[in-house]
Amino acid sequence: MFKRRFLLVLAPLLIFLFGGCSEKNYFEPTDIKGAVHYDGTLPAKIVEIGYAGATLANGQVVTKRGLSAYRLPEGYRYVGGREPLIVAAGDCKPSILYDTRAKEAKELKLPRRVVAALLIPGTTRMAFVLEGNSYGIYDYRNGEIVAKYTATDPALSADIRIANPVMLDRLVLIPTLDGRLVILDKTTGAKIREIVVGKGEAFNNVIYLNIIGDRLVAATPHRIISVSPKVMDAQAMEISDVVFVDDAIYILSKEGTIYYCDTDLKILGSRKFPFAHFVGMIYGEFIYVVEREGYIIATDRALSVANVFELPDKIEGWFFTTPDTFYYEDHFFRLNKGGTTREDDGRDRSASSDKQAPARESRTDEADYSPKGIWKSIKSLFTPDKSDKTVEGAD
Repeated sequence: MFKRRFLLVLAPLLIFLFGGCSEKNYFEPTDIKGAVHYDGTLPAKIVEIGYAGATLANGQVVTKRGLSAYRLPEGYRYVGGREPLIVAAGDCKPSILYDTRAKEAKELKLPRRVVAALLIPGTTRMAFVLEGNSYGIYDYRNGEIVAKYTATDPALSADIRIANPVMLDRLVLIPTLDGRLVILDKTTGAKIREIVVGKGEAFNNVIYLNIIGDRLVAATPHRIISVSPKVMDAQAMEISDVVFVDDAIYILSKEGTIYYCDTDLKILGSRKFPFAHFVGMIYGEFIYVVEREGYIIATDRALSVANVFELPDKIEGWFFTTPDTFYYEDHFFRLNKGGTTREDDGRDRSASSDKQAPARESRTDEADYSPKGIWKSIKSLFTPDKSDKTVEGAD
């Protein structure tokens, strides 16, 4: 288990995994339809998770694309990137860019540990967020900082799910640790403007960032926004997770309610499960929400009906979800690949009626963020703010 110099990871993990542990009430379903069994095991236990991936004890990584064949150097955790170049960070040591083909690590000459990163396609540059809430653009070929900014709020605490930057045509959207989206020019590093996602709360970093059609959707643990060319919609609530499925947004609240919304964040339906603490969601024809006490709640897309199945364990350790797979410690459960429920009489029942592989989220790794039409439709939001100045190579 990696050590942490301050509350950036440890405290939010306690809140994320065990929030409400002092309460006497727990999710206790009375009608359990069956039991879900794990489909297989990982080669090692998960030792740390982040927004984009989970790092195993043997150095392998699980991302939205599945289990990696490569292994990170000892003591490092996955931050972002795409093979063959992976950004990794460790404690009391420089962050690195790891080449999985050459099996070589290049030190990133940055003043603090990298907590979020995007390798900008077609360049040798990386958009970064550092511990302490500074951010900017770094040229990893030359080992030089192109532009760097330090936020007013140092954000000494953050939810463990720190969203990585994304690309939008010539722009880089950087989610900060104090609940903002900062828009930088990918070439010059010049700051164009900021959008406030949430503010005034502890653990206020951006935990979800996605481009959906002509909308930009982002969330902190306390607020979610959807920005279109004409308007910004928002919902204030305590958020455990956000998942985009086809044309719908599902919000898992910390109060035990699942919300079904359109991309304008209009709530189309909701379903409350008293005292439930959601830790993640996978989906196919139906959606399956994992609950901390050791249950999977299976419901249709409209949340009109729901069934509860029991997991082998309570969720008391590290976990990670991809669209169709739930990983816990060194086990996993996957839709359509052996995931079944078993009645007391021993007969198998399918936990999913999917007939084909479930749809993937539009955002997987850090790739493919230059869709045609999005830039034209929302560029009016990004009028340059001439009061902002680029800080060249500052610490």
